[in-house]
Amino acid sequence: MREYVVTCCSTADMSRTFMETNEVPFAMFHYQLDGKEYADDLYSSISPEVFYKMIGDGAQPVTSQVNVEAYCALFEPVLKSGKDVLHLTLSSGISGSINSANVAKTQMEEKYPDRRVMVVDSLAASSGYGMLVEQTLENQRAGMSLEENAAWIVAHRNTLHHWFFSTDLTSYIRGGRVSKTAGFFGKMLNICPLLNVNSEGRLIPRSKYRGKKQVIREIVKRMEEHAQN
Repeated sequence: MREYVVTCCSTADMSRTFMETNEVPFAMFHYQLDGKEYADDLYSSISPEVFYKMIGDGAQPVTSQVNVEAYCALFEPVLKSGKDVLHLTLSSGISGSINSANVAKTQMEEKYPDRRVMVVDSLAASSGYGMLVEQTLENQRAGMSLEENAAWIVAHRNTLHHWFFSTDLTSYIRGGRVSKTAGFFGKMLNICPLLNVNSEGRLIPRSKYRGKKQVIREIVKRMEEHAQN
């Protein structure tokens, strides 16, 4: 069986320890915060405490997609070593970075015609994306080939259920997802929106609840329902 390396993006939200221990190369997104650019390097250059304090103090991060050059730099060392690449991207319903990954795939396969790069849309984000990366590694260790593993991801990616909520509407208001008026009353009434990722990998608001306890109970209920299906 041809050897291959599983790669992903920093948005899988796994720890640097996980990436290093499992030897998973990853492409870094970038963002600007208070006019300064940072690499999404899994909190190596800025701690989560500092990052979220800056957000809480009013800083608004602006993200940029991974470009073609960055994906080429991710894939090429693997191909040079004589191995193929299985790359899981952040959901295409959230980011267009998969387009850059596919352009890089074409360029690298032209440069290394004996090697193969498979780019698979995870249709997932954050910890759901990370769980899919982890399972892909387990599949590889169990003996799945590059093609078998890619097919498994496509067949099972929609069995992931991403449910989450927010206790702060500030970012939704800034991003235009919630109007200022609705945001004002939402904050006053302690509204927590419940969201999930749909089958197309898009972030969808589902319901609104008053208070953190109510929305947590609803998440538990919905996860129990899905677990029984």
